[in-house]
Amino acid sequence: MRKHLFIGVDALFITNPTNIRYLTGFVGVEDRDAYCLVTQNQFYFFTSSLYLESAKKLRAKVLEISRENPIAKEIARLCEELKIKKLGFEEANLTVAEYNKLKGLHLVPTNNRIEQLRMIKRADEIAHIRLAANLTDQCFKFITRRIRPGVTESRLALEIEGFLRSRGADLAFSPIVAFNEHSFQPHYHERSYDPLRRGSLILLDFGAKINGYCADMTRVVFVGKPKDGWVRAYNTVLQAQNKALGLLRDGVRSGATLDAAAKEVIAEANLPPYPHSLGHNVGLDVHEGPRLSVKKDEKLLPGMVFSVEPAVYIEGTYGIRIEDLVRLTDKGIEILSTSPKEMIIL
Repeated sequence: MRKHLFIGVDALFITNPTNIRYLTGFVGVEDRDAYCLVTQNQFYFFTSSLYLESAKKLRAKVLEISRENPIAKEIARLCEELKIKKLGFEEANLTVAEYNKLKGLHLVPTNNRIEQLRMIKRADEIAHIRLAANLTDQCFKFITRRIRPGVTESRLALEIEGFLRSRGADLAFSPIVAFNEHSFQPHYHERSYDPLRRGSLILLDFGAKINGYCADMTRVVFVGKPKDGWVRAYNTVLQAQNKALGLLRDGVRSGATLDAAAKEVIAEANLPPYPHSLGHNVGLDVHEGPRLSVKKDEKLLPGMVFSVEPAVYIEGTYGIRIEDLVRLTDKGIEILSTSPKEMIIL
């Protein structure tokens, strides 16, 4: 176990289901189907009788919990048995009710300790993300053939979901399909039944999830001749992304520097820079740390997989965002998203 996990504590009580999956590979149905206790020498995995059989293959000591033998009782027993004096817990995940049941123990709040491990992807994790990115690219090719006047946002979103699920994948998140003025909302999640008309733009933001690992990609396509302002904004956003990717290739590893450089390209074109970060790590969650943001400079390290997604949003009118997944290596970068970025006019 890495030493930073145990700074100020003797053990960690893990309740976040994504962190439990990362540590053990276990996938439950509900949020509290399992818990973990992590010491410097051992994983302890707690679950009910429903999952004991599947838990046998985990590299952990498996202990059964139930209504008669609840998790708080087992944790207290182990803390006494293992002489754990300070028990760290995930302050962003443990509920007040769970905390109250553990009050007899010396509890120490911790934040993002497992998430820090998750920032650097193992080879198997990168392989899963690469598969998810590849399927996302296939889905983009598929969905552009379904775009025609008369189709609705709702229909296209359903087609994206069906394509991914029919190939054994899950959704990294609910697909964003935004026509025209809807696209200025970065995370638009309504689904209009208004039919697509010629002279429109469509923002598509979606990702496959394979073996628990997410992809995330955004493209904008045009139906009929695009407006001059759209063309200018599109080219500016693409230029901003190319600027950030070029700096990454040149060895820049400061998230803040990359974000500032992309925003500068957009500002110099007299367009409003995007209000969000340039990107975020991707893994078991579609949004993971660190973020590429001027608000908090964080160093990017080999093994990270993150999005690069500059944008222009004109309130009430339109939005254009171009997003790729990027893997950082010791030698440079690998762009995992391969869907075309030249302007697509259907």
